[in-house]
Amino acid sequence: MVVVCLLAIGLTGQETWNNRAADVHASSQQTTNLAQSLSQQATDSFQTVDGVLGELVDRAETDGSQPRALRRLQKVMSEHVKQLRVLHNLFIVDAGGNGLVNALPQLKNANYRDRPYFIFHRTHAGQTTHIGRTVRSRTDGSWIITVTRRLNRADGSFAGLAMATISGDYFLHLYNQVDIERSGIITLALADGTILVRKPFEQANIGKSIAKAPFFRSALPQTAAGSYENRSVVDGISRFYAYHRVSRYPLLIVVGVAEDEVLAAWRWETLLSLVELVGMISIVAILGGYLVRQIKKRETAEALLERLVLVDGLTGLGNRHQFEAVLGREWRRAVRAGTSLAFLMIDADEFKGYNDRYGHQAGDNVLKSIAGCISGALGRPADLAARYGGEEFAVFLPDTSSPGAFAVGEAIRRAVVALNIAHVGSPHGIVTVSIGVGRVSPNPNGSTSPSALVKAADSALYQAKSKGRNQTEPAATFIPTLAGVISEYVSEPV
Repeated sequence: MVVVCLLAIGLTGQETWNNRAADVHASSQQTTNLAQSLSQQATDSFQTVDGVLGELVDRAETDGSQPRALRRLQKVMSEHVKQLRVLHNLFIVDAGGNGLVNALPQLKNANYRDRPYFIFHRTHAGQTTHIGRTVRSRTDGSWIITVTRRLNRADGSFAGLAMATISGDYFLHLYNQVDIERSGIITLALADGTILVRKPFEQANIGKSIAKAPFFRSALPQTAAGSYENRSVVDGISRFYAYHRVSRYPLLIVVGVAEDEVLAAWRWETLLSLVELVGMISIVAILGGYLVRQIKKRETAEALLERLVLVDGLTGLGNRHQFEAVLGREWRRAVRAGTSLAFLMIDADEFKGYNDRYGHQAGDNVLKSIAGCISGALGRPADLAARYGGEEFAVFLPDTSSPGAFAVGEAIRRAVVALNIAHVGSPHGIVTVSIGVGRVSPNPNGSTSPSALVKAADSALYQAKSKGRNQTEPAATFIPTLAGVISEYVSEPV
């Protein structure tokens, strides 16, 4: 019996390992083919843009920069932008960095002399096509990749540059059509490892470097294409990767699929094999293992259900349901203990205008950032932050003085200002919040209710907005005089 069991274990183990190797090989082949295909797509895209730039350079150097010549050139540029989806805009820039003409006449020309690509062409005499990092467009604020070529005068001196911009959304649209499971990634990077575009898109990843990845230092210098397995230097997820250099241009395509997703079926098959193997050894072990798995599944389901019920899916803060439950519980506790409750009502200023201008995805990112500022300002386990609804947030502060609650509100407001998120529609030019501060001491006789606390903070929030927004405003009924504030601040710890 022992020999048979050991033989069964050995054969099952060998088969399991062979199946894993087969799944990994199939995944490697798939990502390699995908990386090669996307590399060719990138080559075609940049070659098209490069051809347009070559035409613009010839025209600009031949016709000069007189108004009549620029008008003709603008028509040619506009036609290219209309016909080619890869193009976001086209520019001609003079030797001083001033934009002379672009393909979209409704956009104002800017000065580009401080941009790295302008400095590069000014200091390099060759006709090299330069691909820059992904930057924010100065004309419309979108994420763009710049492709530039130098303009020369008749004597060979620097006369400016011709520039094409490719919207990062162009590549994201293409990459989003590729199914690489939930945790897969597609990265378009410069040859030095700087990320230009990455699926899934996260603003914080733009401009990061993958140069510390092992393949970048070992395999990439020797081979233009290959595959490897490693943990991501960007998000820490273990993946199977394939990379491929883009021919003719200093670019690199990296495709990765998560190890957990590639091996999910293999792990399930392995689990079934182990169950069968254990069945040969002991029926009791099968029943015990089945019971343990069912308990774990139930615990996972209950934990997930609790999170869905109590946590806001976007921001990770408590939701309205959790807030109301905690408020009722803490109100009853405050009545028994004779303590006070403070409440902050927080509203993102001009948020509808931000959504309309920058899009709902950017708006969601702003809400997440504000939620992070709120969480960072809370230091006690009893404090609760929740998404109250839409762009409104609520912070519940048990046993907190008015100055203490005001200080927490100011910390949150300053943290949001420090994010320095551009918001053209705001009078402050950046994303800000307005905060109303309310505080109530519950009365045992029932003359006050939790709604009074919310109403006080909401009224203070209205005052903060009426005073110009980006304000933290205490409820007037709770801080009637400056002397009262000073007295309370001295007598009650924050």
